[in-house]
Amino acid sequence: MLLNWIDGKKGLRLTPENTYDLWTLRRTIQPGDLVQSWTSREVKIEGEFQRPDRGRRVRVRVKIEVESVRYDYDLGRIRVRGRIVDSDNELVPHGSFHSLDVLPLTDILLWRRDYPAWMIKRLQGRRLSRSQVLIAIDSREAGVGLLSGLTLKVYGTVESGLSGKQYAQDNEKLLRTYFGNIMGLLKSIPPPTRGQIVIGGPGNTKNRLANLISEAGLSKEVVLLDGYDVAGDDGVRLMPSSTSFRELVASTEYAQVQDLIETMTSYLARGDERVALGVERCAFAAKKGAVRSLLLSDAIFKRVDEETIVGLANETEAKGGEAYLLDSSTILGAQVDGLGGAVALLRYTIPTPV
Repeated sequence: MLLNWIDGKKGLRLTPENTYDLWTLRRTIQPGDLVQSWTSREVKIEGEFQRPDRGRRVRVRVKIEVESVRYDYDLGRIRVRGRIVDSDNELVPHGSFHSLDVLPLTDILLWRRDYPAWMIKRLQGRRLSRSQVLIAIDSREAGVGLLSGLTLKVYGTVESGLSGKQYAQDNEKLLRTYFGNIMGLLKSIPPPTRGQIVIGGPGNTKNRLANLISEAGLSKEVVLLDGYDVAGDDGVRLMPSSTSFRELVASTEYAQVQDLIETMTSYLARGDERVALGVERCAFAAKKGAVRSLLLSDAIFKRVDEETIVGLANETEAKGGEAYLLDSSTILGAQVDGLGGAVALLRYTIPTPV
């Protein structure tokens, strides 16, 4: 999350870098706030030779007073709806309703009545997230993904066409095309989020690819992952949970959540009651200020009202805890989803709600 104060620290300029940042914004923007951003809107053109129902869509910068906010994890956006209070186009009527779609890399301005310390801590904490491009490759196929914070996006799989059969084929030509297609897929990842590139897989194919990436200047940091032998899409999805990758990213948010889940698993195994499972019990613990860390799976939005989840996460952080939203397509997210979609590690044992 890119963050800067504006207007004498009365407002914030915010730019989400990934879908997790959108979730953070969803929990920050509330009814009554003012949000300004670029958008498109149909305006009516009035004139002597214009049809009265004729309009055209123009790009405008509008400021709205927020009435509702909705988070669409599947589409990777939040939708902010409210009444227009200002714009840079005189044809846009003030007081009319408009919806702003906020996507990764969308620049917005936000004004609120106040900025609680826990909210600023959360927004600034998102600046610490680091992205890694993951490539799981062997001589037959390569999977490419982007791990950004706690979100994993798989960009696709590239096949080399090498058959391994005992008949004549131009292996070198096939490999050149193979590497070229992988490089093309890498270039489709926005440079600001490309970050470190981690390459794993059996054999020496990964070494050759690493040299090509460095020569092309696609990343200043290319790391070979030793002891990892899975390629393709599965290789990308499993890589963040491998021992060698965990050692590489020991200080990242993903590694922190891995530690939390291991602690939670250990508590459950030995009957330690400093764990709350499910939304209802987590909410009960959050109200008492007992939650140290709250883990949520994004799949929970399909089962529980969004406002309930937002309220739970915000109350946890307002009382000194930490809240994490996990991508259910990752192993960590799947673990949390299997336990009801919400898990809390508690500071102390609390009675079970009646």
